[in-house]
Amino acid sequence: MRILKWLVGGVVVLAVVLGGAFAWGMQRVSRAREARVQVLGPLVARATALETLGPEEACLVVEGHYLKRATVLTTECKRATLEATRPGVMRFHGLVVASDWDDAVLGGGSVPTLCLSKGPRGWEVAGASHQLLDCQFDPPTGPEPAKEALAQVEHLRRAWMDDAFAAARTALKGPDVDQEVCEGLPTLSKWGVLVLDADLLGDDPSARTPRTTYIGDILGYQCLPSMKKEGGNLGPCAANQFISHVVLFDAIDEPPLQVAGSSYSGGRYSAVAKLVDVRRQEVVCQRAVSFTLPEELLLVMRQNLHSEYSKQVRAALRQDVEKLTGGQLVAEF
Repeated sequence: MRILKWLVGGVVVLAVVLGGAFAWGMQRVSRAREARVQVLGPLVARATALETLGPEEACLVVEGHYLKRATVLTTECKRATLEATRPGVMRFHGLVVASDWDDAVLGGGSVPTLCLSKGPRGWEVAGASHQLLDCQFDPPTGPEPAKEALAQVEHLRRAWMDDAFAAARTALKGPDVDQEVCEGLPTLSKWGVLVLDADLLGDDPSARTPRTTYIGDILGYQCLPSMKKEGGNLGPCAANQFISHVVLFDAIDEPPLQVAGSSYSGGRYSAVAKLVDVRRQEVVCQRAVSFTLPEELLLVMRQNLHSEYSKQVRAALRQDVEKLTGGQLVAEF
């Protein structure tokens, strides 16, 4: 019993000591923050006015940006890196920012990657790199650089989509090609390729022939005025990077899958898969693609035949697209 009392007393004493140490640490952080804010003012003004920034000066600009916020407790530069992405725009990484007391007292925090831009007021933080296409924008010229940079990026992301749709429409008007495999393609990022049915690009997508498999309709609901009203809120029509190619399924023949008792009709799909080069606005290769639902599936999948058919036809088309691109694109649709 006496040992238990000693243990409980020891735990209480330890808790008091740790609590006191943490409280002292909070006071130390508060005093250090106040002193840093006072010193930082002229240093930030000098760095902001420079023609070009080095990592140390950039760190001062970013530190001043964060310490304007009452919620930021500590800032510290560690191994800062600075890279120009466009004239007057730089990507910065290396400032440790602590916004809660645990991190501030113990020396932790987050390290954001930010975009700096040179405008009428000198160098300023325009926003986070992941929100600004890795700092791919022109230097803002107005009084609100963050809003202007974001508006530029949103316009560019929409323009990439519009250019891809326009290139696909132009390519569909051109002649067919004999090449079934695109030789010499670089590895294509799934984010830089659109995959959709060619008849989505017609004047009236709602007039498409009824079928079971529709590819790219979400893009249509996001981007095509004739379909937007049906799609609800599916997000903006915006790309995450330049769209270099579009995969189109043209001349689609797919009777709707219908099940009646122990028999079914449909269950087959055929089309022509075409790869469009957006810069050239032409089809660079195309191949016939097809899929037929195995009859034996009807015996074991009668209740879920539609979902199984949809899964299998899309898997077959993904393999065909991989063949079309010579293995350079693993598409998701």
